[in-house]
Amino acid sequence: METAGQRYSLIRGSDVDRDGMYLELRRDGDPDEVAEVFYSDETGEFSLTTLHNAVPLVAIEWLIERSRELLPPVR
Repeated sequence: METAGQRYSLIRGSDVDRDGMYLELRRDGDPDEVAEVFYSDETGEFSLTTLHNAVPLVAIEWLIERSRELLPPVR
């Protein structure tokens, strides 16, 4: 997705140590993640962590929307 002249992409993965799955938001060209939504298999809850100031709201909304689609396990 693109907003405010920046392109953003998502990376999905699992985390054995935290017992869950995550979706990272990355700014293209930047090796560090900008934000992450984590789904805990233990609690069944989502959490959002932002790692940079001034992340465009539309990018965060996109991350949250995609997290709801891609992270919860199919039961």
